[in-house]
Amino acid sequence: MFTRQALALSWKSVRPYFVFSIILFFAALVVGGTPNGATDYILDQIRSIQELAQQAQSSDHPQNAMFWIIFRRNLTATITTMYMGIAAGIYPLFTMALNGMVLGFMFGTFADKGENVAALIVKGILPHGILELPALFLASGFGLLLGVSMLRGLFGSLFGKTSPWEPFVRALKGTVPALMLLVVLLFLAALVESTVTYSLMS
Repeated sequence: MFTRQALALSWKSVRPYFVFSIILFFAALVVGGTPNGATDYILDQIRSIQELAQQAQSSDHPQNAMFWIIFRRNLTATITTMYMGIAAGIYPLFTMALNGMVLGFMFGTFADKGENVAALIVKGILPHGILELPALFLASGFGLLLGVSMLRGLFGSLFGKTSPWEPFVRALKGTVPALMLLVVLLFLAALVESTVTYSLMS
């Protein structure tokens, strides 16, 4: 599971889904930035983010509170995205589309108000995004891989194929080292967001 060969095989299996997750995210980002990109659900997601930020600001130690809120929220979201992908990969697709549209809507809103979107990206997204986004793409990639492998296992069993569940088991084992990497990336991302990003956006 943790050998170089096993990790290389796991990456080879998940790489197409990792790339697809990136493409879907940025496509959704473009859609979310259009004038008609907002939906009630997206607005609800933005309000929930604002509520979390207000919760952190109202605490005695805003940066510490922000770190734990961000870390718990992102870790829960990525684990759910990864393992809920077993259900035909639907949840990872939804997660990528939603996150992309929310971010695109926020950029579009700032642009409409005449704000400097480039500065927002550099100060408010990039410092922690270079860690957080790859973690999200990796979780989505494994979620999609699990979903596809599950479907292949089911159909393979129905049609009497030899070892139809082997790819699914291999994908499931691959999530273990991936999950360890996700924890590290998200911990560092939350640390950066609650310090560097917090300072820059203040």
